[in-house]
Amino acid sequence: MKRPLQRAIGIVALLPFLALALACRSGTPPIVFTSDRDGNLEVYSVRADGRGTEENLTKSPRNEFSPALSPNGRHIAFLSGEGSDMSIEVLRISGEERTAVFSGGGEITQPKWDPDSDRLAYAVKQDSGKAVYVSDSEGEESVLLSKVSADEVGGWSPEGDFVVFSVREGGEQGIYIRNPDGVNEFRRTQSTDYGATWSPDSRFIAFLSTRDGNPEIYVIDPEGGEEIRVTDSEAPEYDLSWSPNGKRLLFVTERDGNAEIYSVEIEDGGMSDNLTRLTHNEVRDEQPTWSPNGRRIAFVSNLDGDAEIFVMESDGQNQQRLTNNQFQDTEPSW
Repeated sequence: MKRPLQRAIGIVALLPFLALALACRSGTPPIVFTSDRDGNLEVYSVRADGRGTEENLTKSPRNEFSPALSPNGRHIAFLSGEGSDMSIEVLRISGEERTAVFSGGGEITQPKWDPDSDRLAYAVKQDSGKAVYVSDSEGEESVLLSKVSADEVGGWSPEGDFVVFSVREGGEQGIYIRNPDGVNEFRRTQSTDYGATWSPDSRFIAFLSTRDGNPEIYVIDPEGGEEIRVTDSEAPEYDLSWSPNGKRLLFVTERDGNAEIYSVEIEDGGMSDNLTRLTHNEVRDEQPTWSPNGRRIAFVSNLDGDAEIFVMESDGQNQQRLTNNQFQDTEPSW
């Protein structure tokens, strides 16, 4: 039987994770993000309502970053290490249980969860070349999905039957989709396209392209239909994020002289005039991501000279700072 002191220490150690679990059950999942406040990169969490304290979830001497909260809100996948010595780990949000999902070495891109929160897709660059892999979240099986020299994985189709990924250079450049449980692989574009991400309503794959000289946003029917240009400016656009209903797309543009966050309604017929600027200031605002219910947006702002996590309503109103320190808080995932 545990002594009272041992039992108390154990309860105190679990408090951050119990708070996260309760937040998820209440329908308001936490925002997880990367911070360097402890001398190296760690994964932290913060409640979206600004209450409570920010919690260090990884607590390791290795760099841990690029967190991705699972769709069911129960796990966090993240990258560990740096350079050619990287791995993927999964952490249960209700406790300190950690699982090594992929540790084959190489440079790894941020893993993307499947809709059922069971599998992760990611791209790996090793001495032998680049490839796309899929692993189960328990770390029991990793399979090669494609030998195409992919630079990044954009995510899964809403039904989980395809993974979209991008090749930025060479004769294979373009956007691809691949069936993770079969053999079908389709090349959907053949230009300098990247940053692909599938809309939650299955209608479109959004991506960035430099085919016109600077990064612009396009969408394409996943079945291979006509490409639709969404933006047309002389400034770069980046950081794409779909609304949960698939109707609007968040992005960052520098058309105002610095990085600001916009949203645009995506229409079937072509470029939409329904463009909304959400942030207005003279510093960088970037990395926007929707809340699961589509009502709020988490983002990063350099308002006080360093990166902090903020939230706002979907129309840009009621902006609220969640972190306030002299370090770099980035990569929010909700």
